[in-house]
This record gives sequence, C-alpha cells and structure tokens, in this order.
Amino acid sequence: MALFAQLTVTGIVLGSFYALLGMSFGVVYQTSKIFHLANAIPFAAAGYTAVWTAEVLHFPFAVALLAGLVVSALLGLLILALGYFPLINRGATLLALFLVSLGITVAFPNLLQIIFGPQNKPLQVYDAEGELGTAFDNKIFNFANLTITLIDLLKIIVCWLLVVLVIVFVKYTRFGRSITALRTNPTMAAAVGINTRLVYIVVFVIGSVLSGIAGLFVTAEFVASPGMALQWILIGFIVVFFGGIGSLGGAALGGLVLGLLSSWSGLFLGVQFAPIVMFAALFIILLVRPQGLFGKAAV
Repeated sequence: MALFAQLTVTGIVLGSFYALLGMSFGVVYQTSKIFHLANAIPFAAAGYTAVWTAEVLHFPFAVALLAGLVVSALLGLLILALGYFPLINRGATLLALFLVSLGITVAFPNLLQIIFGPQNKPLQVYDAEGELGTAFDNKIFNFANLTITLIDLLKIIVCWLLVVLVIVFVKYTRFGRSITALRTNPTMAAAVGINTRLVYIVVFVIGSVLSGIAGLFVTAEFVASPGMALQWILIGFIVVFFGGIGSLGGAALGGLVLGLLSSWSGLFLGVQFAPIVMFAALFIILLVRPQGLFGKAAV
C-alpha cells in the first residue's frame, strides 16, 4: 500500500504534465486539424534559450525563463507563417502540412547540435559572487512516508492552472467562441466573418507557450538536450486521442488518467514498459470508444 500511494503521487505529477502536453497539442490540432508535430520546436527552444541567456547574457533565473517563453511563442508563429500558411493558401492537404511539420521537427535537433553542441546543457545562473551554479534548488518534501519534490508540486499547480485558464478562455470569452466555431464548422465560421488567420495565430501562440513551459520544466529538472522534445510531444498526441479529440477538458483528464496508469504499471512492470502501457491503453480505448475516453461521438 505504501508503494501504491507513492506511485499514485508520482502518477498525479506525471498526469498533470501530460495534461499540459495534451492541451498544448490539442488546442492546435482541434482548431486547425494540423498534426503539429513541430510543437517539439518551441519545447526545446524554450529550454535552450533559458540556458543560453542565463549563462551568456547573465540573465537571472526568472528572466531567463521568460526569454524562453518569448522565443517559443515566436518560433510557433514562424512555423505557422513560413511553414503552414503558404501551403494553406495553395490548398495543400493535411498530409502535406504534416510532412512539412515532420521535416522541420527532424531538422531542428540537428540545428541545435550545430549551434550548442551535442552535450546536455544544465540550466545554471550566476550567484551574487559571480559563480555559475544550479539555477533551481529542487527541494524534497516528505509527508506520511510519501516523497515529492518542489518541481513536482509546481508541475501540479502550474499545469492545472494553465489547463483551467485555457479552457475558460476558449469557452467563456468572445474570441474563444471564435476558436470553438472554427473547430466545429470552419466553413460556417468563415462565412460569418471570423478571421481564420487570426484564430490560427492565437491558438499557435497558446500551444507554443504551453509547449515552452513544458520544456522549461524538463530543463529545470534535468537538462536541455537536442532530442529532448520529441518523446514528450508524442505523449501529447497520445493524450489528445486518448482523452477525446473534440474536448480540451477531455484531453487534460486523459493526460491525468494516462499518468496514473503509467505510474501504477510500476506495481507489475518495470519503468521501461510505461510507453507500452500508454499505447496499449490508447489502442483499447479507441477500440471501445473511437471518440476517446471523454470525447463525444460525432452526430
């Protein structure tokens, strides 16, 4: 029971992070129907920007994180403006858009290696004495034989706060209703005067910033590395289809469920089998409910 309790805490932390990844991928995919694999680029770019600005420009920790988020948003817009919009204007298929996304996603880690080298990059900042040291003190807390770190607590709080903010924005604001209209019926949305390009710009900024925040969490807890993003973005894709393609809240809850399942599998399997558990859960859910765990069936 003690192990189960600890795995549950770990699963909640992991599921919260998965929910953020699912929201990042889902807000773009559900609105544009673009399989935005290149969302891995803002993820990695945020981490590397924070590392570089802290070490080279001597930015304090908070400013380095903010710089990472700004760069992630700008790169998301750059991908949209130079990669997707030209193809959309020419009536390209979704497959063509996916191939562009795949190509730049594969190329970006190589670009990072050329610029920063193949070595892992820890996030370090300069202290008052001018010495370069660890940027974040990841304290460990013990409660009733349960262990959790400060970053884990921040993941739970920040991830769910962001999930709620995005859902509230989409459901209860005027512009959010434009996003919903475009997601539900693109032809009718264009007919009533909704600016499709502006909606795309907003959802890509939201998705890229959320991806950048996830990248900053990984960088602060571990390191920045050229290939750091792809596995996490693939998890975001699994979360969206597992939780429900047409539901942002469903995607977030699906991330929590997958996180718990992955963690609980440690009772019977090794940690290395967690990806198999996730894909198996996705396969079973899509067999039983093609619309996803919390999605609504198409009428």
